[in-house]
Amino acid sequence: MKDFKGKVAVITGAGRGIGRGIALRCAQEGMKVVLSGIRLEPLTKTASDLEALGAETLIVQADVSLEEDVENLARISYEAFGAVHLLVNNAGVGTPGNVWECSMNDWHWVMGVNFYGVLYGVRAFIPRMIEQGNACHIVNVASVAGIIDGYFSAYSTSKHAVVGLSETLYYQLAATAPHISISVYCPGYVDTELSQAGSDERPRPVRFGKKVKDEQRNTTSTSIANILSIEESANALFEGINAGKLYIGVDAFSEQMPRLAEFIRQRAENIVNEQNPAIPPMNIMVASDKQ
Repeated sequence: MKDFKGKVAVITGAGRGIGRGIALRCAQEGMKVVLSGIRLEPLTKTASDLEALGAETLIVQADVSLEEDVENLARISYEAFGAVHLLVNNAGVGTPGNVWECSMNDWHWVMGVNFYGVLYGVRAFIPRMIEQGNACHIVNVASVAGIIDGYFSAYSTSKHAVVGLSETLYYQLAATAPHISISVYCPGYVDTELSQAGSDERPRPVRFGKKVKDEQRNTTSTSIANILSIEESANALFEGINAGKLYIGVDAFSEQMPRLAEFIRQRAENIVNEQNPAIPPMNIMVASDKQ
C-alpha cells in the first residue's frame, strides 16, 4: 500500500505519543483519520491539529481491552467513511515488577490492552476489509521488547504475543486475502509524554484495580542517545509500509540501540543450539565489542 491520499486510517491510542505521530503523518498524506482512545481530551487536541492540516477526522472513544468497544469502533468507522484502508493497533500500557510481583490485575490490564486490544482490532476489521475488496494495510505496534528476551515482564510478554500474532496473520492473509498486508512495528525509545513522565499517567479502568506500586519512569530524553521524535518514528513506520515490510523498527533504532541486531541474532542462535542465554543479558544500548 503506497497511495494514501483520500484513504481512511483508524488509529488506536491516537491522542498522544507514537499514535499521535502516526495520526499527524496520516494527515500529511491526505488521509481521513479516525482517532480512538480512552481519554477524550488528548484525542480532541490531536483532532484539532489534524484539522489544521486539512484532514477530516472522527473521534471514537474506546477501551481496546473491551471487545465490544473495538467492534463499535469498526462499525462507526465504516458507517462514517464506508471503508478503512489503514488500521493501526497502537494502544499500549505497561507496569513494572517481576513476573511474580505483578498482580493478576496488572497482567489482565497489560494483556487486555497490548495483546487482546490488537486481537480484537484484527477480528473486527479484517472481515470488513475482506468484504471491502481493495488494498488495505494493518499495523500492529509491538516494541523491541517483543523481539528480544530478558526484559519488562508483562509488557514484554504482551509484545512478544503481538509479534507472533502478526506473523501468523502475514501467512494467513497472504493465502486468503492478499489485498490485505500487515506490518508489526517494533520501536525503541521515542520522545513521548510517557517517556518524560515520572509516573505512568495512562488511565487504568477501575475493573483492573489499583497498581500494587506506582511505576517510576526515568527521563529517557536525557539518558538515551538518538531518541526519536514522534515524527521520526512515524516516518520510519511509513517507510517500512511503503517497502512492504512485515518487520519494521530494527533499522530505525539501530543508532539508539547499537547491539539490537546482534541481540536478536544471539537469541535465535540460543534457541537453535538449545543454549541458555547469558546472565545478565548483553547491553543493547552500547556498541558491540566484536570486531
